[in-house]
Amino acid sequence: MKIFLGFTDVANVTANYAKGFKALGHEVFSVAWRRSQFYPDSEYDLVIDDRIPEKNNDNFLSTYLKIIIQLAKLVKSLKCDLFIMYAPAVLPTKLYYPILKTLGKKIITAFWGSDIRYWHAFAEEMKHLGVEDEVAPFFQYAKGRSGGGYLDKKRTIEVAEKYSDLIISQPDSAQLQTRPYMRCNIPLDMSQYQFYIPGRIKPLILHAPSVPTAKGTDIVLGVINELRDEKLEFEFRLVEKMPNNQLRDLLTDSDIVIDQIYSATIAGLSAEAMATGNAVLARYMSDYCKVPSGCPVINVNKFTLKDSLRQIILNVEQRKKLAELGRPYVESVNDHIKICGDLLRWLEEKDNIHYDFHPAFNTTYQIPESVLQNEKKETIKRRLNFYKTLLSANQLKYIKN
Repeated sequence: MKIFLGFTDVANVTANYAKGFKALGHEVFSVAWRRSQFYPDSEYDLVIDDRIPEKNNDNFLSTYLKIIIQLAKLVKSLKCDLFIMYAPAVLPTKLYYPILKTLGKKIITAFWGSDIRYWHAFAEEMKHLGVEDEVAPFFQYAKGRSGGGYLDKKRTIEVAEKYSDLIISQPDSAQLQTRPYMRCNIPLDMSQYQFYIPGRIKPLILHAPSVPTAKGTDIVLGVINELRDEKLEFEFRLVEKMPNNQLRDLLTDSDIVIDQIYSATIAGLSAEAMATGNAVLARYMSDYCKVPSGCPVINVNKFTLKDSLRQIILNVEQRKKLAELGRPYVESVNDHIKICGDLLRWLEEKDNIHYDFHPAFNTTYQIPESVLQNEKKETIKRRLNFYKTLLSANQLKYIKN
């Protein structure tokens, strides 16, 4: 079978899926919209916008012409039998999905979070679940996150649900979903992670947020300072914008990792930290997200982080025991070959499998008209700014030359 993967590589998922399916004997055509600054060495068959993130000074129109040329190369993907897609807004979803279905292609859609999470629906569900106080700071981040507004995300979900053979997702972003779906786990190539438990009396603690405002970094730094005031013995390192190949080495040398404080499930860094021999602290909702049993991550929130971290700093034996449990847990949950095999099995048995989730929040949720009207105004403003940029004086001068 030939399998298409794309368009956005979240947490190196595309690259690890590619390796997993190849290990199972399949051909792969992998596409990324742009290389991640965290995984600059990941390999793809096609990169649509192959500029270096945050270091681009290309002419605006020139860049768009290059992207159009790269998009034309997607015709090669039509030779694939199975399409595994996420963040499919690169092309008009109302066009791309039905074309694939007309051609008899199988489709798996994977939703990874911000691509479909609508901030207001998320906030309402968290209030309904009684955890608003734990995650409220995340609401504002989710509101400003890119990926479109309510109508954009609702349309993306509706088209994907209409044409996909299988959907994988997570409930903390699935408020607008209607179809049953399977839980998605971050695939890891376990051969890339060296397992080692330092067992220091004075532990090295890491916090490596990809987006500090979304991960609760201000909470983490506040707790670290308070524990320092208590004269606890530890080292702390805040890691930002470090390529993953360097971060993996640092994870192997550390004792404790503090991951996301607002998350509802086990994220990629937590899995990597377990794979390398760390005791891990993060927030997650086991029942709500159906986190696989036996997870050794210490479940914390912004109210409990300080006490839990203090305990794990002082209790070396408990810390080592948790670290020992991490690697086998991740091997059972996150191994990229196993995950790829599960996807193919679920696709084959899609009419008979017991789905992990049957979303129901959408049946009661209604977006307030005031929120929708404000969003429409913001959408118009963004589009006008885009066209102003496109037709700015500098760009017109470039066309004349």
